[in-house]
Amino acid sequence: MLCRLESWRKNSFGWMGIVLLSVTLVAGCGENVEFSNPFDKEKKPAAKQDAKPASQPKKQDQKPKVDKEALARQQMIKQTSLRGGGTSRFGESGRSVGANATVGDNVFRMQKEIASSVDFAPTMLVWVVDSTVSATELRDDWAKAAKKLYSEFDKNGLPSGKPPKDLATAIVSFGEKANFVLEEPTSDFQEVIASIDKIPRDDSGKEATFDTISQVLDKYGPLKSQQLRELLVVVVTDEAGDDWQNVDAVVEKANSTGVRLYAIGVPAPMGRMVAEVPPGESRSDGQMAMIQGPETRHSQRINMKFSSGGFGGEDVDSGYGPFGLGYLAYQTRGEFLVSRLRSAPWPGSAMRFSDEVMRKYPPQYLTEQAYQAMLAENKALDALDRAAGQGQVEAMAYPSSQFVVLDEARLKNALDGAQRIAARLEPLVNAVYEPLAAGEKDRDKIQDKRWQASYDLALGRAAANKARVDGYNQMLAILKGGRKFEDPTHNTWKLEPADSLEEAGSRLEKMRLQAKQYLERVIKEHPDTPWAYFAERELEMPIGWKWAEY
Repeated sequence: MLCRLESWRKNSFGWMGIVLLSVTLVAGCGENVEFSNPFDKEKKPAAKQDAKPASQPKKQDQKPKVDKEALARQQMIKQTSLRGGGTSRFGESGRSVGANATVGDNVFRMQKEIASSVDFAPTMLVWVVDSTVSATELRDDWAKAAKKLYSEFDKNGLPSGKPPKDLATAIVSFGEKANFVLEEPTSDFQEVIASIDKIPRDDSGKEATFDTISQVLDKYGPLKSQQLRELLVVVVTDEAGDDWQNVDAVVEKANSTGVRLYAIGVPAPMGRMVAEVPPGESRSDGQMAMIQGPETRHSQRINMKFSSGGFGGEDVDSGYGPFGLGYLAYQTRGEFLVSRLRSAPWPGSAMRFSDEVMRKYPPQYLTEQAYQAMLAENKALDALDRAAGQGQVEAMAYPSSQFVVLDEARLKNALDGAQRIAARLEPLVNAVYEPLAAGEKDRDKIQDKRWQASYDLALGRAAANKARVDGYNQMLAILKGGRKFEDPTHNTWKLEPADSLEEAGSRLEKMRLQAKQYLERVIKEHPDTPWAYFAERELEMPIGWKWAEY
């Protein structure tokens, strides 16, 4: 080794080589070459940079800009759809994959959010709790978990060793009006625990949810600024709120306040304001007792009963919270935490589908103005919105179908009576079908998967029911016009369901094929979804009629 060093020292070219090699190592072999320190285990690979170094951005500018609507499609609004147990009719692939979470589980999920907020800055936490009768079980579960949470804070201190003063808590209950139970935010955890039991019960059955949230923002927003605190608001409720239409104004106020809002509640019935199950409370003003949905700003599901009957209900767990609270949580960077209660009627045994599948079909969290602008740009979407707003259409499940020919007069009377069934249903079906058919030319312009599935299912179901009703009426008219038995010993005509309407005319046969095309497309393009389930159910009943003689 000494000989080699001596040789290098005597050779000037050798030293020049060392210098050049050193310069090369320092400069790198190009702008994309990086030398990593093998001892620096925590260092992550650096991203490619431009040749010209950019100026150092401010800390708040380092957060990438995110398109909110695109984010909604990538995740279920961070909603932990903690549903458990049940399976869909699609078997293994349609099984609910969510954990079986309770309200208490979600309260302790909030513990992580509280810890993160307190670690960042002193925090003010406001619990906004539904005090109506229907929310009794949810409220009791919240109270039990919240007491345990604050007992842990009192015993073990706040996370990261923060002092108790870094978390101040207020409690507000609501029903018909807001009630400030623990009005002055306190860091005395025992006082918080004692206040939880002071929430009064509200027997009105009314939920001024968004008015209460607005009052909370008005009251605690200034304190947030004065005390230099973060503000977290957690709404605990089993309903959508009677005043959820005011959500846009509340969102605007929340964003100007700088609040992060969370909600702990139950999933919305898919496409419905109310579930089929009996409500858990009553009201004396004639209004709907319990509004728990829909999950979209306006319903995108037509209200048409099924002709096939059967034992399956029409309630479907949407996997998302009611629109107003879900939208407010999304806009304020919070979460809607879906909980399942032990004994509450909703969602109970409602049909539910895989979270993994339903994440691909998130609602669009748009303002009312943006929503209406979207409808104005697409006739198919506008048609679905109008069709979904129609009243319930009863199914023609068990129409008169057997006609004994004793004499012409009695046969005519029987047929006239049967046709009155179709005459009663026809305008109701037309009110749903006609706008959907008129908007069909814009169907292929729809890009959103939820809207595609919803429109196709609606048009398919509406066309199927119109074909059945009009086809029934036409087949009776054919018999009334005179029809001879092929077997002279027969004296009874029976109208049976069939996969054809050719005898009723080409127009109705074309409508039958239209219905089948749209329903089968839903099943093919949206497998293992509620839309596919309803399409299959509609197809259980043949879309057509035929005469049989006996």
